[in-house]
Amino acid sequence: MSNKLYIFDCLSKKLRMADASFMTIGRGQGNVFRCMMRAESGGSFAMREGVCRFFPHAAISSYSLNGRNLQQESEIRPDMFNLLVLAGGCFVVWNGDENRLPDFGNFDPDEWYAYNKTTGQWSAAMQLRDLAGIPAGLVDKTLVLFKGISSCAFELRDILDVVRFVMEERGEIPKSSRTAAVPATASWMEGKGDKEICCPHCWQRFPLSHAMAVSAHPKLMGDSILGKSASLRFTPVNVDQQGVPIDAMGLSVREYACPWCHHKLPPFFESTRQMIFPLVGMVNAGKTYYLTTMLHELEYALSREFGIAFRDADSSGNAPLNSMRVKLFNASGPQDAYLEPTTTESALYHDVWKKGQYVRAPRPLVYNLSRSRKTYTMVVYDTAGSSYDPDNDTHELATGHLEAASAILFLFDPTVDIAFSKVIKGTKDTKKLGRQYRQERQALMLSEMEMRLRAALHLSPEKKLDVPLAVIIGKSDTWQELLGSEPLLPSVRSGQFQPKFADVNSKRLRELLFSISPNICMNAEAISTNVHYFAVSSFGGAPELFSDDHGQIHLVPPDGIVRPNRVIDPILWVLHCKEPNLLRKTSL
Repeated sequence: MSNKLYIFDCLSKKLRMADASFMTIGRGQGNVFRCMMRAESGGSFAMREGVCRFFPHAAISSYSLNGRNLQQESEIRPDMFNLLVLAGGCFVVWNGDENRLPDFGNFDPDEWYAYNKTTGQWSAAMQLRDLAGIPAGLVDKTLVLFKGISSCAFELRDILDVVRFVMEERGEIPKSSRTAAVPATASWMEGKGDKEICCPHCWQRFPLSHAMAVSAHPKLMGDSILGKSASLRFTPVNVDQQGVPIDAMGLSVREYACPWCHHKLPPFFESTRQMIFPLVGMVNAGKTYYLTTMLHELEYALSREFGIAFRDADSSGNAPLNSMRVKLFNASGPQDAYLEPTTTESALYHDVWKKGQYVRAPRPLVYNLSRSRKTYTMVVYDTAGSSYDPDNDTHELATGHLEAASAILFLFDPTVDIAFSKVIKGTKDTKKLGRQYRQERQALMLSEMEMRLRAALHLSPEKKLDVPLAVIIGKSDTWQELLGSEPLLPSVRSGQFQPKFADVNSKRLRELLFSISPNICMNAEAISTNVHYFAVSSFGGAPELFSDDHGQIHLVPPDGIVRPNRVIDPILWVLHCKEPNLLRKTSL
């Protein structure tokens, strides 16, 4: 039986068999196979001496066949899929014996998949238009195929022109916009070098030039990772006269996104210094209360003491924490002051696409610190204590912020430490401590954190991180008398942070902690070369008991009123470590 030629149009889903030894394809009416493409006349298939060949027509400068960019005629290899990309059209061509004809009925071009040739990872199912959202830096490393094909794949670089053509045909991209805008060589990144950025959501690092733009036009919706309700993410191609990228509808973009997880990046991410400060601690250690009071107090202290403006950089992302601040500092009683502890299902967590899957990761709380003409971005996290359970491997992807950390804040709860709680009971009325949570191995958590960091950063056992680690001994109102009558030195004097005072205080607190729970000190100091110790109280007084609607007993501020004590000392120290000149009084 003689060979037959079959052509499947991936855009219209039409299948056509050649009735003779010659067939033309193109958009115009005069073609044997009218198909979706830009060119009125795309090319011809012809059988010569038992060999099927494709001949591009005069209007076609180049085309792609099986991943090869060609200008002249080429052979359609028999009994196999041949993938043809031609003038915005996309085709699967098969030439062979009808007895071996593949089942084209299983083809579904509405469902595409991307394969990273470097990592060997597959993407989730996406639509054709979503392929435009793959980062520019991965274009040459990515293969794409649709459902029903398993033995071959298109090169992404070839398919991107098909995506643009389809969006033009649907009216999603004005056809004139491709030439009316300033060419991409006048990039918004020009002059900024190839600065490396760390995404505060997935903690992947990438060159500045790989950042994606977020469409500003309301019609450009739908993202392959964030879903249909998210604005379209795309790699900037054209810019306006000011050098700002424009979306497919010609609007200048205002926001940018990570090329890995597609979450929005902080404003001015390309020009500000970013500092990442994760807060970690055991379940019920009081992290949420501490973070809420610390950020509240920090806003006023930075302005009053140092002339630094402290502002939200992400009002929607910071909304859960801001709601807690309002609730806590406007409480009229203990019940009003109760804050739900952070869990992986709470509002302070969100879904992030990381390493081929969605994980629940802590939501970045992003703030800008501005003084004179310099602006810094500070990112903090409230991490659920369960994320560091050694028996729960699924949380490892959600603690990657430790690898990217500029400094780490570890909140130690002495009231549930086995040794420390015994000392407190011997010196205080235990009723003032409120409900006793189950005693936790907080040293084990530090050990687990160390092991994850060593594995992720490839650190040998004898090496340590050079990032600052603040060990925060919380609930100081329950144990501060153990320090004696001499108070700790002030962290700020005459509008300047006092690093020498911080050193003296740290030495006193370490001696106390080491005399009671030396394993905490040893484990912390095995992680970092720069460890300092701090005493804080989020409540400022012995907690009260509060029973919720389910009969659960919780600790709340006395009378519902918080009087934070020294809660900003740790963050001032890490800010000083990262930017020594930041915490100095502005000259008037």
